[in-house]
Amino acid sequence: MTALLDVLVFGFLISSLYALAAVGFTMIFGVAGVLNLSHGAFVMLGAYIAIWAQALNDPTIHLPQLGLNLPAAFLLAILGVAVIAPLIYRVFVRPVQDRPIIVFLVTLLLAILFEQVAILIFSVNPRALPAMVGSSFSILGTQIEYNRLLASVIALVAIGALWLFVHRTKTGKAILALSMDRKGAALVGINAERIQLIVWAVSGALAAIAGLFMASFMGMSPLEERVPLVISFSIVVLGGLGSIPGSLWAAYIIGYAETIVAQFAPEARGLAALIFLFIILALRPQGLLGRKVAH
Repeated sequence: MTALLDVLVFGFLISSLYALAAVGFTMIFGVAGVLNLSHGAFVMLGAYIAIWAQALNDPTIHLPQLGLNLPAAFLLAILGVAVIAPLIYRVFVRPVQDRPIIVFLVTLLLAILFEQVAILIFSVNPRALPAMVGSSFSILGTQIEYNRLLASVIALVAIGALWLFVHRTKTGKAILALSMDRKGAALVGINAERIQLIVWAVSGALAAIAGLFMASFMGMSPLEERVPLVISFSIVVLGGLGSIPGSLWAAYIIGYAETIVAQFAPEARGLAALIFLFIILALRPQGLLGRKVAH
């Protein structure tokens, strides 16, 4: 019973964080048609901006430090990545957006650049953020940290807010229209440039939230920006390229698959998700909720 509860609780937590990271990735692909290989760097940036902002007189961080309290540092990190992400789109991606190979290379180089800058400033050693709330409680012998519970609630609120934004606002409906038919959206007067900037900002904010809590639970290293990218890519392909509902379903499938395997063979945790992905794609290449491609 305790093992089952562990899987249910911790699987839900990690799945929620995966969903946050992956939804932003799939939004960018759905609206801009861009596989953003720097997306993992957005997750890492969220963590490291907060680590820098809440530090004070830390000689291992080679930047002037702010010494903010943790909530302020978290907010600054989310806003910071929400600004950096659309700037990256406007300066680096937009000029080459119609050349997929160049976009692939540009976003890959940006990911490497962010990784190396983080190593230069913070070193390669993992760092962790303090918990937003301390202590824990027990349910049927399973210890649940309040910080993990808070992360799950924030993830669900963020996903719910995104759903309301996309389906209940004029801008959100423009995002849906652009993801379905870019030429048709332009014909009805939708400003594609503005919408894409908004999508990159939202994607950056969601990735930052995921990064903040990942750093709080597991720590963060500059080299680990590749991990959320691989996870996000796997989730997006499994759910169906450009499908937000598909990405949400896939995030929970992969999150729970990893958690179940980790109960028996922790070292095979990541491998299990990839094997599951290959099986699904062999049976349904367009993913869970993706559209079939006409040949």
